[in-house]
Amino acid sequence: MLTCGCLPAATGLGAGFLPQGGKGSTVPAVRPGCNPLPPPLRALLAGVAAVVLLCAVGCARPQDGRIHLTWASHRDDLGFDHEALKRFEQANPGVTVSMIEMSHDTDNMHNQYATWMVAEDPSVDIYAIDVIWPAEFGSAGWARPLDDLFSADARASFLPGALEACTYQGHIYAVPWYGDAGMLYYRKDLLEAAGIAPPTTWSALVSDSRRLQGRGQRGFVFQAAQYEGLVCNFLEHAWSNGGTVLDGGGRVVLDSPQNVQALQFMVDMIQRDRITPPSVVTFKEDESLHEFQSGSAVFLRSWPYVWGLIQQPGQPLLGRVGMVPMPHSDTAGARSAACLGGWNLMISHYSQHPQEAWRLVSFLTSADEQRKRFIAATQLATRVEPYHDADVLEAHPQAADLLRVLELARPRPVTPYYSKLSDILQIQLHRAISGEVTAEEALHLAAQQIRAIPGIEAAR
Repeated sequence: MLTCGCLPAATGLGAGFLPQGGKGSTVPAVRPGCNPLPPPLRALLAGVAAVVLLCAVGCARPQDGRIHLTWASHRDDLGFDHEALKRFEQANPGVTVSMIEMSHDTDNMHNQYATWMVAEDPSVDIYAIDVIWPAEFGSAGWARPLDDLFSADARASFLPGALEACTYQGHIYAVPWYGDAGMLYYRKDLLEAAGIAPPTTWSALVSDSRRLQGRGQRGFVFQAAQYEGLVCNFLEHAWSNGGTVLDGGGRVVLDSPQNVQALQFMVDMIQRDRITPPSVVTFKEDESLHEFQSGSAVFLRSWPYVWGLIQQPGQPLLGRVGMVPMPHSDTAGARSAACLGGWNLMISHYSQHPQEAWRLVSFLTSADEQRKRFIAATQLATRVEPYHDADVLEAHPQAADLLRVLELARPRPVTPYYSKLSDILQIQLHRAISGEVTAEEALHLAAQQIRAIPGIEAAR
């Protein structure tokens, strides 16, 4: 197994250099989805990095009669990916794998991938891709369809939402690797002292918050800054109220009454019910978690990683927090819905070794490897089986709760135009949350702008 660590430090892509925000780095951390460099400079750096990296990868492949694969993925901070590749190579002595460790900045990662695949370069065989990319990469012809390799029987053991995110126009373009989903955290000690059960509806969350919040403490915090996290929060409200963004025929139905009601509810939590602080319009994950950990909120909407942080020795909320699926509306038949996150593995359309690449993808996404990853790296399995494993349950007693959340998870709109759709939504949702426009005005304008994206309603 080889690791490419030969890129210039400025790109933040080489394994031998500290990327942005890494331990010991003097460069400020950059959140996924945030890139401080202007587009022309990003494009120039991406081009330089692509040339250097592909030359390095090409030169690194020895001619020894074995098959040499290259896998591009995010930086392996915990060393778990390297250990998995060692296990794969031991089980497949005729195949070796080089790993290209990318930045954790998903925008940079996406742009770098696009640079390689536009060039139709065969040097990279497998890509680790964000849950929102399969439709885009499949539509562009960059991802190899896996219909002939990923059988219906093999798919049956994966969570439905994770498979849906990998499927576009009837073809499956990736295999779910590990998952993520929105969930509700609550102060178990406060609810138990008041004799209150965790809320299952949004109206119950409001009433419980009003009852429990006190001086200097609000009821509920979430992520409402103008970024992708706001879209995830809105979708959970919309889905749980019977709404959606694209209907089954691919039509834009963002401005439906159900969606307007859902967004108005989010606004009301701040302006009318006052269970959420006005400063939430600046909150991303860190800010909302800080409010919760400092005791300034009773309820928190966030991702599974929060559970691991709260369970660390010395944490002030250790043993005082519970988690449940997201609430739903009071509408008859409404059900909880969580926004799906996570990562998938895709085989490049340009790979010269698709069969061997499939062996690696199958190995990394196997039940046993997912079990190991769940235990060692707290990355949630996309298969059902690991959640019932004795070793997993010993390491993570909350595994059953996590499975409940992931079973309710839904992918964001599966369309090759998702990034454009999301950019529009982020702006208009934030205007409504900030009180600049009404919920109805925001969604009406967003729907108009999304319908104007060429080809979006024909791409379903």
